[in-house]
Amino acid sequence: MARSVPAQEDGGAAVSVVARVVGLLRSFAEAGASLSIKDLSAELGLAPSTLHRLLDQLIAAGMIERAPHRRYRVSAEFSRIGALAARKTGVLRLARPVLEDVARETAETCMLGMLLPQTLTMMFIDKAPAAQPVPYAIHMHRNRSLLWGATGLCMLAWLSPSELADVLARGELSPVDGRSPPDRAVLAERLAKIRARGYAITRGEQTEGAVGMAAPVFGARRRIVADLCITLPQVRFGAGDEARFARLLTERAAQLSRVATSLPAPREAAAQFR
Repeated sequence: MARSVPAQEDGGAAVSVVARVVGLLRSFAEAGASLSIKDLSAELGLAPSTLHRLLDQLIAAGMIERAPHRRYRVSAEFSRIGALAARKTGVLRLARPVLEDVARETAETCMLGMLLPQTLTMMFIDKAPAAQPVPYAIHMHRNRSLLWGATGLCMLAWLSPSELADVLARGELSPVDGRSPPDRAVLAERLAKIRARGYAITRGEQTEGAVGMAAPVFGARRRIVADLCITLPQVRFGAGDEARFARLLTERAAQLSRVATSLPAPREAAAQFR
């Protein structure tokens, strides 16, 4: 539902620039992949000329970027800042002890991946190092494709068909060998298997010589919001490790999901303090 804004806000008794920018960023955060000037004008009650001016400033600041067909979307930097802030609140703050516990029990590196719904990408936002370090870099707070690797595929498995189509349309190549993504039917079958067993496992898809495993973390209305994952070199991955790691990851991810679904949604939380 569009938020009503007093008619005079575009006139002499104007709302502050800060309030307008906050409203604009909130619209992008709550929207789908992109928004047009018409969408934003209807949502915020701002004149197109005002929106053009504010958007130009946000583009210059690196928060918003232009999308095809005269539309706009959030930038990778917007998503990165949001993920960093999210670490300090809610389920993401409460996840830290779980990460440390999984790292301790497996002796392998455990991460929390966060879905960035505005860009349909993900990033690692927290990591618990293990007794056995990995011989490759794990890049934190960087946007990653959902098409390659256990952490991305685990999230992709619980997205809608239209979101899957949007991700596939980008044609993002393998970061390891540059191959093209599978066609939709092949990928859909793979995602169905992930949903059936409750976790994703890949070998050498994001990092050559590495195994990744991830289990989903759900929020309100069983919407995928994050995943709990581990990574380790293939040479350390034994015959019984998949079953052992999968059981631990799915149990602890379910624990985080119960925390996430018990937290109030952002608007509900704000209402408690009015």
